[in-house]
Amino acid sequence: MASLNLIAAVATGGLSRNQALPIPKTSNNKSPSLVMVSLGIRRRSVYQTQRCGTVKASGGGGGGGGSSGSGLYSAQIFELTAQNVDMVLEGVRPYLIADGGNVDVVSVHDGVISLKLQGACGSCPSSTTTMKMGIERVLKEKFGDAVKDIRQVDVDPISETTVEAVNGHLDILRPAITNFGGSVEVLSVGGGDCLVKYMGPESIGSGIKAAIKEKFPDITNVVLSS
Repeated sequence: MASLNLIAAVATGGLSRNQALPIPKTSNNKSPSLVMVSLGIRRRSVYQTQRCGTVKASGGGGGGGGSSGSGLYSAQIFELTAQNVDMVLEGVRPYLIADGGNVDVVSVHDGVISLKLQGACGSCPSSTTTMKMGIERVLKEKFGDAVKDIRQVDVDPISETTVEAVNGHLDILRPAITNFGGSVEVLSVGGGDCLVKYMGPESIGSGIKAAIKEKFPDITNVVLSS
């Protein structure tokens, strides 16, 4: 999946939008490593005061921030509940949806978080990397030592390729599309083509195409119309 380290940094509040952009090459003699060091020093001073006001999870240990939840960019540590996990993942979902996927909280029990990667995120070969480098990093930053394990549940089997099946699969993207005032509906499927009526952001439109092709391999061409 794309930009996983960026997902984690932005979602945990570690980088502003400007800081998240790649550092341009310069014509002077500063090496990239020196530039990164200078940025790190500035960033440390900015966030030092925020860390003093960290909110600890209820029932947490008395030792302050644990090693797994004491990241430089942690502005707040939440109580580990399914509702809070879902809230934290809202910061990651736009990036997953842009790649044609999503993530669903299945359960939270005794420190074990069970997640289901949906769409392209669940079926692509890099799904494990998505979990390890993006989602897990964000959750451990926000819930600290309360997280004992993060598990990915099995993905659904491939469905029969019909208009109804494709429409049902797109339910994973509909909440995000609706939030942007858009809509999506599959009009027809046949001969490797899928015609979709779509209104909304172009980035999510690309995610729709990826989600359909990943779930239904016999669809090779997705056409979006307004």
